Amino acid sequence: MTMPINEQKDDITYETQSVIMEVFFKYFESQFGEGRVINKVADMIAKSVINADNDPGEWAPSAHTVIYHVNGMPSIDHIELWAKVSNELPGMFYVEAINPEVSAVYNLQ
Repeated sequence: MTMPINEQKDDITYETQSVIMEVFFKYFESQFGEGRVINKVADMIAKSVINADNDPGEWAPSAHTVIYHVNGMPSIDHIELWAKVSNELPGMFYVEAINPEVSAVYNLQ
């Protein structure tokens, strides 16, 4: 049985949030300080990494997830780490930059 699209987008959004926390942990520690990372970053990630269906800017309606590179979210200049996020996402999902402040997670299938 196939999962409804919105539910699948929610799952990929949560997975993307988790992978970002993992991949960028040392970066976040350097920005926010040790010990304060989890709470501050979890809140920032939840606000910056959203289901594309809930994106008020409608940057990428065909994407699963939209990532805003604001309020502490690492910029696309960290290309190697964003590539690692893509590599750790399930299946054929990957992160693609739309502009300097917005990226999206798409599925190649």
